[in-house]
Amino acid sequence: MVHSRQSIIFRETGGLTMAGDQTELIHAGEPDPRIGGAVVPPIFQSATFEQIPGSGYHDGRYIRLSNTPTHDHLHQKLASICGTESALVSSSGMAAITSTLLTLLGSGDTVIAQDRLYGGTESFLSGEVQRWGIDVQRFDACSPGTWQDPPAGAKVVYCEVITNPTCRIGDLRAVAAWAREHGLVSVIDATFATPVLVKPAELGFDIEVHSATKSMNGHGDICAGVIAGKAKLVHEVHHCLNHLGGHLDAHACFLLHRGLRTMALRVERQCQNALAISRFLEGHEAVSLVNYAGLESHPDHHRCVELMGGRAGGVLSFDVAAGAEEAERIATSMRYMATAPSMGGVETLIIRPASSSHAAVDPQVRRAMGVPDSLVRIGCGVEDAADLVADLAAVMGERV
Repeated sequence: MVHSRQSIIFRETGGLTMAGDQTELIHAGEPDPRIGGAVVPPIFQSATFEQIPGSGYHDGRYIRLSNTPTHDHLHQKLASICGTESALVSSSGMAAITSTLLTLLGSGDTVIAQDRLYGGTESFLSGEVQRWGIDVQRFDACSPGTWQDPPAGAKVVYCEVITNPTCRIGDLRAVAAWAREHGLVSVIDATFATPVLVKPAELGFDIEVHSATKSMNGHGDICAGVIAGKAKLVHEVHHCLNHLGGHLDAHACFLLHRGLRTMALRVERQCQNALAISRFLEGHEAVSLVNYAGLESHPDHHRCVELMGGRAGGVLSFDVAAGAEEAERIATSMRYMATAPSMGGVETLIIRPASSSHAAVDPQVRRAMGVPDSLVRIGCGVEDAADLVADLAAVMGERV
């Protein structure tokens, strides 16, 4: 039985009673009726499709325009999970970030960006953005009392739910309200939190971006990004993405769809593992600082409780008192933790951000962001927490 694009109707969950996150992840956005009876939606591998009479450039069905049936049902699922009007996938998290900012900003405009960000975003804001005549101003999302009126030409406020890799949580409701008060578009990177822990739209943000390479996919086998938010803004970003060519391949869409179905289960386990490791490290004499908002001692623990019910995600970082050389030894000596960037997969990963995610950031700027050479980041997987803690204890016990 052949289904045309027009005949595919997407399953909606919830209705009068909202479904839980894991139920939404499995059932939202699924084709209804099921295509050929397939419980798992098939991959529409075709690059091109028959044209709909009267369609324009951005309406023609073509894989680069991210509007194949495979893309469509994935967009529906993501919008439902994020609680937004619309959603769009891209070829990477950076494609999601850059296409969003390039849609909203032009020469002479200003973006007000958080003062501690993922290294790739920081490099983009410090490099290409400024060379294109866009001004970048900074603000501390954790300290609303320090915020000033935005300068003339300000268009966008940009921040992260949980900062990478320092694990700070700003006053996010206040950030969204401040942006709204001054007529700015609020954009937030929610990669570390995922929609399981925080739904930025409910806090008042206009657009959220994700590196779906991480927890959304959860298996470390694709690179993908997500833009979700108000329909008008996502539509505009979609047009920009069409011109930049940052679409997601149909097979990668299928793998992302597969990963999303188990995201809530994985995130719950990763939060548990991160908390267990953080508690172990907090009492270790070789560690001078642990960054994890799930700890009662963390300066943003109250926001973690308010916004995420105390679950602070699957990533933590810690500063090794003996310095960078010892930090590198720890990061490269684990049995169950691969020395690799990224996070959110089933395997636990460990890395020094100074040599990976933030390697492209000026060393002085990086240290001012709270990312010294001696900082180690752990992206927890779903192994048994006791095994991960024992792994760390064995390695760190060699020189304590």
